[in-house]
Amino acid sequence: MPEKCKNRERIANAGTPDIPFIPVGAIRGYLCFRCFTPSSNILKCSACKRAGYCSKACQKLDWSIAHKNHCKIFKTINEVEEQQYQRTRSWDEYRTYLLTTPYCASCRRTAVQLANRQLTLKRCEKCRLVFSCGDCPSPPAHSDAVCEGYRIHANVEEFRISFFEDTGKASPVTCTQFPRKTRKLLMEAAGWYDYFVNISDKPQITDIIKPDFSGLADVVMKVGTAKEMEDQERMRMFLLCATDNLTMPLTIVSALEDGSWDQPALHLHIVGATTRELVALGNFEEILHLVPGLRSLHITAAGPGLAGGDLGQGGSPFLPKTSLDCCPACKADGRTRSISIYQGLYHDFEKTSNYDKPDLTVLFNSGWIDGEDAESDWAPTIQLLVNSDVPALFTTYNEGEVQNETRRLREMGAKFLVEPGVNKWRGLVPAPEFIDEEYGMWYQNAYRYVIQGKE
Repeated sequence: MPEKCKNRERIANAGTPDIPFIPVGAIRGYLCFRCFTPSSNILKCSACKRAGYCSKACQKLDWSIAHKNHCKIFKTINEVEEQQYQRTRSWDEYRTYLLTTPYCASCRRTAVQLANRQLTLKRCEKCRLVFSCGDCPSPPAHSDAVCEGYRIHANVEEFRISFFEDTGKASPVTCTQFPRKTRKLLMEAAGWYDYFVNISDKPQITDIIKPDFSGLADVVMKVGTAKEMEDQERMRMFLLCATDNLTMPLTIVSALEDGSWDQPALHLHIVGATTRELVALGNFEEILHLVPGLRSLHITAAGPGLAGGDLGQGGSPFLPKTSLDCCPACKADGRTRSISIYQGLYHDFEKTSNYDKPDLTVLFNSGWIDGEDAESDWAPTIQLLVNSDVPALFTTYNEGEVQNETRRLREMGAKFLVEPGVNKWRGLVPAPEFIDEEYGMWYQNAYRYVIQGKE
């Protein structure tokens, strides 16, 4: 039974923030909102008709924990959706309204709008995320590539839920077990498979997992026993999911290589940091493991949403340097890791006495140019980074973001050390993007570039 998923908020409040988010499968109506169990007979909340459950017990539990705070909001959203009803609309018209429920892929009427007209949605039996209504062609039209991407995402969600039930954590951590004695440059690696086999310590996946991680090797499928294939598939999913957090340290090491950086101590500033970076801290030890000459790693994470309440003594927004645990091999060799946290905007932090100049500034998927806070919060920070002589690594989810960001930075006169391009060390897990692009997919740190000062 999925007891940990049922009680994920209690687990988080007890000090384990690495819990699964509400899966897309639950939002799209085939997983339970409370325990994330799949069901062919999801029970919808009779009031809002959005939250669905596998049982009355899960519905009652979710009401007491979360849904009682959301149901009225959902009902208001439903009323707005009904007011915006059209018999048919284009994708551009649909995304203008940012309607959030499942919708027909042809006419783009939502589940709520169709239910008010006694019409239902039929989902694609393969990916379960695309729908058609009774008035439109069935099955819903979408490409094989989109369907496959959605199936991969669904499999990853299923693995994360199972992994959380088994371990109490939603994100796998799989650093190289022992620090490397000799340096192998990431820039010379072909990609994730090459990294795992020849730079890290996972040679056992050779001839078992396909190099693109799309499945098990053909020979395994032909001669492997059911138990062997089950174990090897779980290993594949583990490594696939691990790339979603390992992408951060590997992208950093890649930027250090671009700048030929080689010092015994490294100080990173992560700008616009969120809980995501804190959850992934265990993976950052991989920087120590991949750079033999590195003895100490210090991270300063700065972001307005990092933690609630007062961080430091006397209500200070700054949490001073705190040591982080290292693996036995790093401890024996005298390597150290530490972190400081500033709860606030980076340009405000730079004005404080706690600010220390970093070796590299990092902005992971910040979206600094496109959000509602682009001018109020981000513009002063970006200007600070452009005026600085510290290299700054930026990543984005997609090509549109990187084009918009680099266009603005060129207008500001920024000097590019690394031109914008696809990040070899992007995460391998596709995530559906339901707002900017119909059937779009994004990946963690999909694109990257590095600036340093002005031209």
